[in-house]
Amino acid sequence: MTSELIELPESLLRLEDLLAEAGDDAMLLSELDGFLCCLAVGPEPIAREEWWPFEWLADERGEAKPGSAEIETLITTRLAEVERELADDEYAPLYEVDEESDEVVWEVWMAGFQQAMLLRFDYWDELMRHTGDDLRGEVAMRLASALMLSSPDNRPDDTAAEQEWAEYDEAVESMPDNLAAAAALLHQLHKAN
Repeated sequence: MTSELIELPESLLRLEDLLAEAGDDAMLLSELDGFLCCLAVGPEPIAREEWWPFEWLADERGEAKPGSAEIETLITTRLAEVERELADDEYAPLYEVDEESDEVVWEVWMAGFQQAMLLRFDYWDELMRHTGDDLRGEVAMRLASALMLSSPDNRPDDTAAEQEWAEYDEAVESMPDNLAAAAALLHQLHKAN
């Protein structure tokens, strides 16, 4: 299940507006959603102080800038929604859609997820190296594929055969659902016990 930033509830539209007003360094809504999802499905709870306030919302002392209470509330609310949706097996990543091509831009969501992975780099690095034929292995394969495909350096080049481009296009097209499934599997792996 995926959500494509169309008909969002008022709270998410307001959050999107506040993120846009926060400046060029602020996350996009889809990126923030990926970040929050990673927090929700990670192997252990991450103290809020480790990630809040975001650099782009902090002053020189690392404190939240004045006037950021509303965005903080909306982010906290969205994190709770993500956790609840995952627990109910109803999580739908907030992906952007390219207005010209109508393609889902899942790479932005993945960039946010990847930023949160860095908060527990050793765990995620170990998981990504897992090659077993089990739940961990399936999650590792899905995430590794997303990370690989999100890098423009990993696109087939001009000399690639038509079959290679077809496989690449198919993998990219399936990625929005693949990432939603990976989030559900990670929740099952870490939280359902």
